Amino acid sequence: METLDEKPSPGLSLFQDRGPVVSRFRQFLNLLGCLFILPMYYVLTGFTRHPLTLDILLTIFAAEYNRFTNETRRRRLYNVDSSVKDPEKAMQFLVNADMGPECMAAVVGYREDPELFARALESYRSTRECRFLLVGIDGDEVPDMEMVRVFQQVYPERSAVIQLEEPFGEIAMRTFDKVAASDLHSQSPEVYMQTAVAHCCQLARDILAEHKLDLGEAGDVTKLCLYQPHLHKKGIMFTSFIFSIVISEMLGIEYLWSSDSDTLVYDGSLRSTIETIAGDPNVGGGSCGLIVHNENDSVTTRLGSVVYWCELYLTRSVSTSSGTSDCQSGPSTAFRISALPAVLYPWYTQTVLGHRMVVNEDRHLTTNLLMRGWTVTYVSDTLAATDTPTTLSRWILQQVRWSRAGHIESFQQPQVYLLNNPLFFWAAIKREAGPLLGLLYIMYYLCTGDTFAYFSWYDAGFRIAYTVLYNYFRNPDRGPKNAGIWMGPALLFYNVPLPMIHLWSLLTIFQDGWGTSMRSTSEMHKQSQTWKRFKDLGFFVVYMGIVGGTLARLAAESAGWDPGATFRAIVWGMLVPSAVAFYGLIVRG
Repeated sequence: METLDEKPSPGLSLFQDRGPVVSRFRQFLNLLGCLFILPMYYVLTGFTRHPLTLDILLTIFAAEYNRFTNETRRRRLYNVDSSVKDPEKAMQFLVNADMGPECMAAVVGYREDPELFARALESYRSTRECRFLLVGIDGDEVPDMEMVRVFQQVYPERSAVIQLEEPFGEIAMRTFDKVAASDLHSQSPEVYMQTAVAHCCQLARDILAEHKLDLGEAGDVTKLCLYQPHLHKKGIMFTSFIFSIVISEMLGIEYLWSSDSDTLVYDGSLRSTIETIAGDPNVGGGSCGLIVHNENDSVTTRLGSVVYWCELYLTRSVSTSSGTSDCQSGPSTAFRISALPAVLYPWYTQTVLGHRMVVNEDRHLTTNLLMRGWTVTYVSDTLAATDTPTTLSRWILQQVRWSRAGHIESFQQPQVYLLNNPLFFWAAIKREAGPLLGLLYIMYYLCTGDTFAYFSWYDAGFRIAYTVLYNYFRNPDRGPKNAGIWMGPALLFYNVPLPMIHLWSLLTIFQDGWGTSMRSTSEMHKQSQTWKRFKDLGFFVVYMGIVGGTLARLAAESAGWDPGATFRAIVWGMLVPSAVAFYGLIVRG
């Protein structure tokens, strides 16, 4: 595939685009704003009578501001008269427009459930704006061919399959080392990064030509499946992005939709997301909202579906109060393709304190775009459907993995806060400090019987009421069936484990791996060993004891029990929940 004696062609024209440059003066003002945020957050959480209510009201304002900003971008794209003030009329104008900006789509996966993968591929048939579909499969062994067969069954015509001998990310790293060594490191590392990515792009062109895929001709291939030796999700994403850059250049396409093999897209998912990018030259990427398409599979998926509806929609809107998002969700992401080449190599080769990171692909890609001045949008009024874990153990492991990525991206590149509105820093402080303060509050009460901060049940009730009402009237997802019945359990399901998940992910921040098996026929037969489950989930068993002991203390003191009886209640309150959690998560798995 690659001749190491051949000097790669730089192809630097690929790297001309970047976001607007933030002036030094603006960075200084942003720094002052960040410094002001810290005492403001302290006052809001420690010296107000209704901190939770104030927080949700600010979050709702952020969500509405974000929707207004995205609507403005679409108006600008289609030159909608600003005198059209009625949002419904304006949106109807956009819907009546013949077609949105053209794009291509890249879908990546590894040993996915065949039926779900087929549904995911089928969902792209209704996306008129998508001119080309690229599917990347991370694996070339016998079990991986199941996904290739599904692709060929769904798209038997105008399609092709290509096997790659080596992941392109590894080729890029080897090219970087070779060129830098031959040049005696006389230039900046960025030049060698660009050369490595440009070389991979040339390899992709050669492979397409070798398979006689002259794309863009009438009746030619519009669906392509690539598969390579198994590495990790970042590996197949890098390869897919390289081929997407090349194919989009051949077809004259400016935008890329990127998704996972378990995601279903709707008629407007790609169009509305791409429109918010196309309507603002400063936007390098964006992602739309998500709902759960397997909510009826189990109690866990039902609770997870309500969490997506009532919590994640608003939570993801917090950072958009600064005009940009801190994470492009992998299942529903879009890019301005010209922004990708410059960020691919540093994204793929990310290290933290010398440790190579491979599981925080979504957030770090977003961070790289933000560091180059691009804005990243969250298109909250547009939806795609994703798969959520069917068991409590898999849900917890997923949340831990996401939380690790959040920690890394919050701390590794502090300069990102100087390049963005201070409210972006506000969102990071809330995300990092909030759950830890909650855990400290619980532990302090368990050990002493006292509280160090004000808490009001009325405040918590108002927050829940505002959350439900806002989602009912403004969330584009009308909510899962019988959401009112599931609301209370779902809020407990999400918020009770959150503090410990946050702490454990911080303590195990360098742990790689997904923690769960994939969903193909061969993978689902694999059973995790008990010791491995305890290593991954033992922290939750301990935490259930802490929560149980805290509730037991609260009940005993409310009933006026003496210290001895209270102590016994705490002990039993800790032992019983821990035993139940151990049996349910570790023994039964």
